[in-house]
Amino acid sequence: MSLKARILAGTYEPGTRLPAEDELTAGFGASRSTIRQAIADLRAAGYVTSQQGSGTYVADSLPVDPLSPRSGPVYTGFLDDLDNEAHHVREQRRSRRVVSADATLAAQLRIPVGSKAVQFRGVRVRDGKVYGIATDTLPADVAQRIDADVRKRSATIVDALEAIGCRAQESLQRVEPTTLDAASAKLCDRRPGEPALAITGIAYSMDGTPIDAYTLTVVGGYGIGLHLVRAGDWKSP
Repeated sequence: MSLKARILAGTYEPGTRLPAEDELTAGFGASRSTIRQAIADLRAAGYVTSQQGSGTYVADSLPVDPLSPRSGPVYTGFLDDLDNEAHHVREQRRSRRVVSADATLAAQLRIPVGSKAVQFRGVRVRDGKVYGIATDTLPADVAQRIDADVRKRSATIVDALEAIGCRAQESLQRVEPTTLDAASAKLCDRRPGEPALAITGIAYSMDGTPIDAYTLTVVGGYGIGLHLVRAGDWKSP
C-alpha cells in the first residue's frame, strides 16, 4: 500500500525504475520476501512491470489515474470505512442535470470530450446536521440505471451506485482548502466565502472503469477523525 501510494503521488512516475530490492528492504524495514510479495501484488494489479535483469518499473498506464506529479503524500485506507459512513448520512435537496464533458471531465471518466454525463448534487446531512455538499458526476450509461426508484431508496448516490451493482473498488482523493461559493453557501445556510474543505476524487469499479467523479465540500465545524496504526502492528480479528 505504501509503494502504491508513492506511485499515485508521483514519487515514482510512470516508466521509471523502482529502487532496488536492497534499498526497499532497508527503507521499509521489511524482509526481502515481504518486498517481493508487495511487488508481485502491484504487478498483478497492473501498477508495475518487471524486466528480467533490469528491474521493476512503474507501468506506463496505471489502473487508477494518478494525482499530479509530486502532489504531496497519498495516504491509503479502506473504502469500507467510507461505505459504513454512508449508512449514517443522507442527501437532501438532490438535483440531477445532464452535462457535456469538457476535457477535464472526459479524462476523469475516460469518455469522449463533448459526450454526455449526469451530475447529481445534494446537501449531505449527518445526525440532522448539514455538513456539506456532495456532487457526483457519472457516465451517462451508468447514470441511466439510477432511476427515480433507485434514487428514492438510496440515501446517497454512493448507495445508488451499489444498488445497481457498481460498487466502487478503488478511489483516489485529493483534499484541499476552499471557500463556499454563493450557491453552496445558500444550500448549507452559511455565508459565501466561508472556509471549507474540498474532497475531490474518482471512484473506480472492479474492472478499473471510472464510475464517479465526485466532490464533497465539507463546511467548517465538521471534523473527520482518523485512526492511524502501523501496518506491522495491525492484527487480523
